[in-house]
Amino acid sequence: MRAWLLFVVACAAPHSPRAPTRTPVTLTYLGVAGWQIDSGSATILVDPYFSRPALDKPITPDAAAIAAHAPSRADAIVVGHSHVDHLLDAPSVALRTGAQLIGSESTARFARASGVPDDHIIAVKGGEDYELGAFSLRVIPSLHSALDHKHGAIGRVIENPALPMTFDQFAEGGTFAYLIRVGGHEVLAFDTANFIERELEGIHPDIAIIAPGLRGEIHDYTCRLLHVLGDPPLVYATHFDDWKGSAVDEPLDADLAAFSAEVARCSPRTRLVVPKHFVAMTVP
Repeated sequence: MRAWLLFVVACAAPHSPRAPTRTPVTLTYLGVAGWQIDSGSATILVDPYFSRPALDKPITPDAAAIAAHAPSRADAIVVGHSHVDHLLDAPSVALRTGAQLIGSESTARFARASGVPDDHIIAVKGGEDYELGAFSLRVIPSLHSALDHKHGAIGRVIENPALPMTFDQFAEGGTFAYLIRVGGHEVLAFDTANFIERELEGIHPDIAIIAPGLRGEIHDYTCRLLHVLGDPPLVYATHFDDWKGSAVDEPLDADLAAFSAEVARCSPRTRLVVPKHFVAMTVP
């Protein structure tokens, strides 16, 4: 009788899924808000942008810059929003690498106009949580940073793209953050300095990619963001370089130094890394 009761209790006990085995992942900063995330079994790109074109005339991707820095293959490209410094090169990189291109309807429209076939485009609205083979992806509704002291245009979408487009035609199109689960890690990638706090509740990544620019426009940006994420152990700064200039490493400026101090004050156990361009960093 005792053995039978133990069997019943064991069967009734809630199932606790075993944590996935963690293997090293390598992150490489591509400049602006661009990242390459490699696990050995998957390669995911975030907002790859290499061209750095002149912005006072119709804009086209720089094929030589893409060939110099984009990987030869990738599984997915995620685009946080459809401004030029996030979207311009993504279709060309998708065509080069065979990756699925994931983003808003604005992103999807620009990708189709750029020749990416429909079976390599995944349009998202936020809230999706997709299994994608060697990794999974949760799409998190988010917000763009507060441009022009909160008077900047947001919410516009790219309607009917006719290429090449001008700078102003690259509308924001809606903004997402992405939770990338790969190699037993959870990597949360933002590409602009804003967020929706309630959408992040319960998300506790071990790696967070966070944009510091214009954070002063957002109430208690750094502390609120770190705390809702459970004070992640590792944070990488993103979108801090000169997005209109060339991708070069520069000394830590005053804004990044202030952001570093905020992270140390708000979350002492968090380590902030300001990455170098195109230098691979491996996380065990």
